[in-house]
Amino acid sequence: MKTIYILIITGCFILAPVRAQNEMDALRYSQNFFGGTARSMAMGGAFGALGGDFSSASLNPAGIGVYRSNELTVSPGLIFDNTSTGYLGNTRTDNRYQFTLNNLGYIFSHQTGKDNGWVGYSFGIGYNQLNNFNRNTLMEGIMLSGGSESSSYLDNFTNNANADNWSEFFEELAWLTNLMPYDTLNNEYWNDIREAGYGQSQLRRIQEKGSMGETALTFGANYGNRLYFGATFGIHRMRYSNYTDHTEIDDARIIDYFDSFTFRETLETRGTGYTFKAGFIFRPISLIRIGAAFHIPTFYRIREDFYTDMSSTFDENTGEPDYFERSPVNQNEYWLRTPYRAIGSVAFQVGKVAMIGVDYEFMDYRQANMDSRVSDYNLLDVNDRIQNVYSVAHNVRAGAEVHMGPMYLRAGAAFYDSPFNSREVNAEAWNIIYSGGFGFRSQRIFFDMAYAYRTNDYRYYLYIPEDVHGAAISSNKQNFIATLGFRF
Repeated sequence: MKTIYILIITGCFILAPVRAQNEMDALRYSQNFFGGTARSMAMGGAFGALGGDFSSASLNPAGIGVYRSNELTVSPGLIFDNTSTGYLGNTRTDNRYQFTLNNLGYIFSHQTGKDNGWVGYSFGIGYNQLNNFNRNTLMEGIMLSGGSESSSYLDNFTNNANADNWSEFFEELAWLTNLMPYDTLNNEYWNDIREAGYGQSQLRRIQEKGSMGETALTFGANYGNRLYFGATFGIHRMRYSNYTDHTEIDDARIIDYFDSFTFRETLETRGTGYTFKAGFIFRPISLIRIGAAFHIPTFYRIREDFYTDMSSTFDENTGEPDYFERSPVNQNEYWLRTPYRAIGSVAFQVGKVAMIGVDYEFMDYRQANMDSRVSDYNLLDVNDRIQNVYSVAHNVRAGAEVHMGPMYLRAGAAFYDSPFNSREVNAEAWNIIYSGGFGFRSQRIFFDMAYAYRTNDYRYYLYIPEDVHGAAISSNKQNFIATLGFRF
């Protein structure tokens, strides 16, 4: 099953005097694809009613109350992301590798020695990764010469300049690099590519970097081996960088004077957020566990640095030199409140032979809200788009584990619903994750391995969607995770 996920970079973003915050930022930092230990990952992250794993601190903290001994875990991983892009009849692929720390956690458990009442308490501190943004994307094609739907990125700049929509980050660079001259007779800006009827090749390379993780201070309690409570105070740290290079070249030498240009956008973002989550697990009989958790919104303080640069070259017989110009660096700070998260879970434990877990997660992405920290700049229009574009999402995770002596076999899957409402063309923008793994456990040491495969297809527009052909991108992310744990 594939996803159609439309990432539209609309004119209101490109034409703004700076790279303004938008609803895609709110979505990027609100979506969590829960990481944690290899055991949890192999079971699709469906640990809301199981517990006894440090991943519970970020999912349902009541699972911390299940612990009966101290535990230390570390989970390094390798992420491989691959994209295949179809644009203007041409297919290009790109990929990216990265080593990462998926989990590091320590649990201190105190048992009271009682069989009834408060049986035990557990405290924990550690880290769980929530999302990984690393991805390389490459798209390339040749515009049809004289085509009615042909276009250039320079058309954006030219149209904006003629509409008195001028920016030192965009239009001014095109003018300073001699790509957008001014016609004093007709009182308008123009560009060589449009005048020649197009026919140029286009190449866009997007390099994304960064991740989002939670440092969890967590507590769990066990009451009568039937009811477990837990709470986590989470400190979120995220970093995201986007480097986009857009190049157009007159390979066929059909455009007078013009040879090539490259426009680069650099965005570097970092932020810190705080959240609180609480939950319980109820075990009415030994076979069944029922869990529920609620995550209050995460409150982020985010800082962005954004700048652009542009270079151009012209045919040698014109005598024109090469040009290069760079914009100033725009620094902006804003607040982001992510949506709340409600999770319901059920698990079945068949003695010491097998266990099955299922989680349902509810999120209303319309609850996200952004607010600028600059007094003369508000984000009311962005919040309006959040209300209009997004909707309620229903996420489901399921997993199973089979115990075969010292060896454990695991498998799972997760469905992450579209955050977009039914009126949007991307209303079916879901993500699906398939996972599996194994582990070996002794009384004091355990080792687990997991593999997770996440795939989605989406459509990407290089600039204003009405003027260009969209690029069809097929993307998959593969995670390899190992966990080494010690009990004492």
